[in-house]
Amino acid sequence: MRRSIARVITVLAVLVGLAVACGDDGDASGDIEATASDFQFDPDTWSVTAGEEFTIDFTNDGSVEHEWAVLTEPIESEDDFAEDIVLLEVEAIPAGESTTEAFTIDEAGTYQVICAIETHFDAGMEGELTVE
Repeated sequence: MRRSIARVITVLAVLVGLAVACGDDGDASGDIEATASDFQFDPDTWSVTAGEEFTIDFTNDGSVEHEWAVLTEPIESEDDFAEDIVLLEVEAIPAGESTTEAFTIDEAGTYQVICAIETHFDAGMEGELTVE
């Protein structure tokens, strides 16, 4: 009986270890998620590994189109925005839709993420992507 309990405990410990090792915390797997609403991202911070491909599952739960754009330099207002500072972006998707796209960023750093649709950044659609 004692040996059976020990086996059960050992098997459970192995299963828990496997579950933890295979779990998806959003960082280690290279997959991140972002949900846009009017007018914010949830979550509004993400982390990926430099030089490794990551996918973003982007969902628009808002009532208008939204984008997810990573900038090469931060801006303070939409007056500072220019297309040439967009490092990568999920182009505008309609309300109620989702998309998955893959990207790679080679240079480590902290990047500003915005919705680049006019008036959305000034309304508060901003986040931060850390590339380690």
